[in-house]
Amino acid sequence: MLTQSIDNARWELLLEHMGDDVMEVLEALYPLEGTALYQDNLLSLEQHSDREALENGARDEQQSPFLASVRYGTVEDLLNFANQVSNTSRSLLQHFRNSEAGVILNKKDIAIKNGHYQVDSEVFLFPWKFAHRNIGPGYIPRGTFGKCHLAQDRETKKRMACKLIPVEFFKPADIQIQAKFCHENIAELYGALLWNETIHLFMEAGEGGSILEKLESCGPMKEFEIIWLTKQVLKALDFLHSKNVIHHDIKPSNIVLMSTKAVLVDFGLSVQMTEETYIPRDIRGTEFYMSPEVITCRGHSTKSDIYSLGSTIIHMQTGNPPWVKRYPRSAYPSYLYIIHKQAPPLEDIAEDCSPAMKKFIEATLERNPKKRWCAGELLKHAALSPPPEDQPRCQSLDSALFEISRTFRRKELELPEQICDTSVCSTEESTVGKRNRSLYIDLGALAGYFNMIRGPPGSEYG
Repeated sequence: MLTQSIDNARWELLLEHMGDDVMEVLEALYPLEGTALYQDNLLSLEQHSDREALENGARDEQQSPFLASVRYGTVEDLLNFANQVSNTSRSLLQHFRNSEAGVILNKKDIAIKNGHYQVDSEVFLFPWKFAHRNIGPGYIPRGTFGKCHLAQDRETKKRMACKLIPVEFFKPADIQIQAKFCHENIAELYGALLWNETIHLFMEAGEGGSILEKLESCGPMKEFEIIWLTKQVLKALDFLHSKNVIHHDIKPSNIVLMSTKAVLVDFGLSVQMTEETYIPRDIRGTEFYMSPEVITCRGHSTKSDIYSLGSTIIHMQTGNPPWVKRYPRSAYPSYLYIIHKQAPPLEDIAEDCSPAMKKFIEATLERNPKKRWCAGELLKHAALSPPPEDQPRCQSLDSALFEISRTFRRKELELPEQICDTSVCSTEESTVGKRNRSLYIDLGALAGYFNMIRGPPGSEYG
């Protein structure tokens, strides 16, 4: 209180000493609205703000060269683009509402036009599952978080998968692992594009759909199908684990079928370890397939992916994730405590499972991660190499067409010469030959397509 009184007395003495000079100084510093001096100061302030905005924009453009247009680049360029998008303010990203920017790795199949690669112009997007209604040429599907679409380059006709991620949810980890590491059983990343405040990730398309889609449409899978798929996934995991990468989300929806192989997708939760044990800040993965050590958050390794693979095999065998039949979802909103106390879910293994496959699943679901088999050891397991008499015939489309075409060529060589030369001879026999040719190709295609729908190709089986 005393201090405030002293300050007031000082101000009174100052005003008495300066008199009218104080008012002149205040009017110069803070002119009244409507005066000429006020208008001059306001104009000067606006010019300064415009100049500062231009300087900031120029500086942002210099610091963010990857946000200026779409261009071909290297993996390092793509990662820099992802970091710049993640670090750039939302207000600046709004300038790309009607333009696009990004880095494309695939020069062969993706055609950039003068720095542009725009949806519905250079590339078309279609719903992954086509609706019954007629979709017009101007239709652009709007995906939710992480929604996938089928994309096709307008010039090269390359078909790709396109994952749409709102820019506010995008993080560099979504593409880091997939861009840095290439393997035949990992979906290849073709590039990333920012357009309409949405990140478009273009990657290798698995037009056969995911394992989850196959389970929902066809029910439980046969053991020879499971063996083939397990070998494909283990090859990918063996490669990733050799690079100290944990996928963290092995499950049926993240395994995608192609004509001759299966690939892993969705590396948004993946991490590359710098030490032997990874200690997360939060739980990563999908609870049905989580290992006990992941739930406790006290540290885990690449062996957690092996446990998730074992849970995925049970899902493929039975058509349901582990735990669900014994503990219905309606009564148990979370399975974390159940997994922590009761894992592994050996009681959920299918009743018709072969003894060798049962031992294989038990090896993957070993509760102690130190005793759990690694991917390289599991690839040598006897369950993945059954005897020839237990291997059913399962051809891919390519092998079926090859066998049919080879049979037809052999029979064609046995026909008279005039029948072989169908371009100049129109006899009755040549017509039969044409009819046979068409019949063989159609049957081969249908047989191969039927085998591909029923299950994965078996050319590598065993």
